[in-house]
Amino acid sequence: MAEPVRAEDSPAPAPLLELERVRIRGRAGVLIERFDLALSAGESVALMGPSGCGKSLLLRVAAGLDRPDAGNRRASDASRAGFVFQEGGLLRNVTVEENLRLPLYYRGIGYAAARGQALAALEEFGVADFAEERPSELLNETRILVQLARAAALGANLIFLDDPFPLLAQTAEMRVARWLAAGLETSRLAVMMTAVEPQSVPQSLSPVVVSLGGRTTREDVDI
Repeated sequence: MAEPVRAEDSPAPAPLLELERVRIRGRAGVLIERFDLALSAGESVALMGPSGCGKSLLLRVAAGLDRPDAGNRRASDASRAGFVFQEGGLLRNVTVEENLRLPLYYRGIGYAAARGQALAALEEFGVADFAEERPSELLNETRILVQLARAAALGANLIFLDDPFPLLAQTAEMRVARWLAAGLETSRLAVMMTAVEPQSVPQSLSPVVVSLGGRTTREDVDI
């Protein structure tokens, strides 16, 4: 079996996520073949390639939202996933605040405490003013920030991002990059993201880049 892609060559903690010999098929045939990955806290990976190469499909498999056509996915019992998509990703029929509060409530946290955590997370990402809005009323940038606020409120430590940065203005991008970089530096987060071009990945995240489309390569990003 090929050596798993790692963000560090030095010994790493037990992985939060492992993919083994994953195969993913698209309409035109096999897009991803025998893909291996091990991702631990403090590590980040960017799946990079042109539209249609399978990077978003692979991200969804890694996130546990879809099954691969072959291969295995294993997530540690310690992993808590947070998802950020360009479209969707939020419950449409409830408010922004409820999108954060309800998952906390279902974990057994009382109304007042859950609402407090939800509003604090929205404030952290600069979107508290939208707490009573519905997701359909939000711009793409705001929806992305709300999804990240939800991940923060829920204590997610394994963050999946589907190419969000091109949709963010500079101020929002800096806010998101600071939060992710701080989590990586303290080994509080592991991050897996997709991107079309290296320029769309904030330099501070310094992910390992896995190039998809034709062949898979491994290199440290330098942008």
